[in-house]
Amino acid sequence: MTTMISPDSHSRTGSRTDHGLYHIFSSFTRTAGKSRNYQAAFLSAAILFCSSTDIYGQKNTTSISFDKKETYLTSKGNCFISQSGYKGHALGLHSESEARIPLKLEPGFTYRLTAWLKTSSGADHIALATEGLDQYDTGTSSALATWSEVSLTLQIPPESQGSFQLAATVNRTANGQPAFIDEITIQRTGTFATQHYAGIPPRKQRQIKTKLGITMQPDKTIEWMLDCRLGMFIHWGLYSGPGRGEWHMENQGISPEKYRELAYPQSGDLYFTAKDFNAEKWVNLAQKAGMKYMNMVTQHHDGYALFESKYMNAFTSKQTHNRDFVKEYVNACRKAGLKVGLYKTLINWRFPGYYDVTGTDCKPNRFGYTTKPEHKENARLMKEELYCQVKELMTNYGQIDQLFWDGGWLGQQGTDADGAYFWESGKYLSDDNEWPVNPYFRDKDEQTGQPLGLMGIVRKYQPNIVVNPRSGWCGDYTCEEGTAPVKGKIREGVVEKCISLSSGWGYNKAMENPQYIMPLKQIKRLCADCMVRNMCFLVNIGPDRHGNVPH
Repeated sequence: MTTMISPDSHSRTGSRTDHGLYHIFSSFTRTAGKSRNYQAAFLSAAILFCSSTDIYGQKNTTSISFDKKETYLTSKGNCFISQSGYKGHALGLHSESEARIPLKLEPGFTYRLTAWLKTSSGADHIALATEGLDQYDTGTSSALATWSEVSLTLQIPPESQGSFQLAATVNRTANGQPAFIDEITIQRTGTFATQHYAGIPPRKQRQIKTKLGITMQPDKTIEWMLDCRLGMFIHWGLYSGPGRGEWHMENQGISPEKYRELAYPQSGDLYFTAKDFNAEKWVNLAQKAGMKYMNMVTQHHDGYALFESKYMNAFTSKQTHNRDFVKEYVNACRKAGLKVGLYKTLINWRFPGYYDVTGTDCKPNRFGYTTKPEHKENARLMKEELYCQVKELMTNYGQIDQLFWDGGWLGQQGTDADGAYFWESGKYLSDDNEWPVNPYFRDKDEQTGQPLGLMGIVRKYQPNIVVNPRSGWCGDYTCEEGTAPVKGKIREGVVEKCISLSSGWGYNKAMENPQYIMPLKQIKRLCADCMVRNMCFLVNIGPDRHGNVPH
């Protein structure tokens, strides 16, 4: 008997239990989670999808801007027109808001929709989804604090009326800040064609690219992610003290000097005590949930490193607590047989030069920094610290399986790729870069003698590591961040869906309130939708200032 899977209906009811993660993932561990090939979990399924044919190039293109309020309808909360768009005006949505954009396309064709999305802090996400296309509804989301382009493939069958709505949604945000959408473009790409699969279609070959002198890892090196399927993400640091999310320092414009106090008892109830930190407890929770790999934030944008660093300006847990939390975490993962992942940001708010890398054009910021010539050297020092610490992370902790880059954009503007010229994200450093790394902190290619760039250092010491695309290099796999529904076709390549169970990623008070925790049924739905589309599922927790996971 042939079964059609329609994984795009979503339930938002249910409740969370203290041991809910176990119930959520255990059944998938027994099926898809233990299988190298995703077909093994769904041998009895037949999936109905449609694909485009007959490419028409640049013809039949429609653009939607937000210079007029009439473009959209507010269906929930508070939506507004912002003057700070990607280009001109943008549609802004405050916390817990939704806007709908009515659309009508000619039936019988396929289309490609692109849009630019942006959050205020990176702690939240904005979702974009179609409604009214039934089984052809699709969606995407972004959790990035920089303008990021997303795309959707629209399938409009001949029997439809071609009318539907594009819904932009922002759920409850950690600090009530808005998110934005701008520059929607819809281009006709081909004629509608229905394809029926008797069973599961074979997985397409990954496209291996070479960018900035670094070649993506081959399938045999990255296949462990599709073997493991389920992972735990951990955001923990000084920001866990105030309990207002990992962007607290920037959101409030707290000076680096004042922010340092969170690492010491003088900060009182905001003190990052870490007294209950036990990496084995976190690992045990991951194992009970059926997770096979973990990824821990080693340093977020606030510049506080949870590991020992020899860089002269570093601010670390070894200094403040005499503990290398990353070492304890890695040892616990390895002891339990889990794959080891590390998160590392490129940017550092402790350096004013981050907002003014040239010393001639300081970008808007909440710290009160203004244009100063000395900021160019300050930015160089920030880059130099990054190079020192990346080598330390790649050499001091044994084999690292995954690296989650973040924060490649400069001055919180542009894209990660736009900042690659400054970070020199590829294999080699340039001889004429305006922000040279001191020779003492450089590493060299053993064959050519050339000084290595960020990914050059990473691959030299961790040849089998897999990384995401957030450094300015293309990455070995791609990410879909945020809690937006997972829709559309089976993903090509390796794709990791990354979510947090509450608003924000780092600890905030909402994580203690069951009202603001994602319902269990919604988590199950997301997990199922990832499994059926051959994706990995990375679930974030935000331990409190003592190191305890909220219940």
